[in-house]
Amino acid sequence: MGAFFRILLISVLIFYAFNMIIKLIFRRKMKKLQQQMEQFSQGETQPKQEQSQAAPHIDPNIGEYTDFEEIE
Repeated sequence: MGAFFRILLISVLIFYAFNMIIKLIFRRKMKKLQQQMEQFSQGETQPKQEQSQAAPHIDPNIGEYTDFEEIE
């Protein structure tokens, strides 16, 4: 009977240790993901401001626009 309780105790301890390790890894991954998302959102807002300030580029090689009308 003593061996059964020892195996049961060891398996419960391993289970809790595994859960604690998984939680620690998950928290670190979530922190890293949160930092990446903050950097992404900051980087996303800056180029929009730069693009709006820049003059639009018009290619001189493009011809005139022709609007076609339907004939009935």
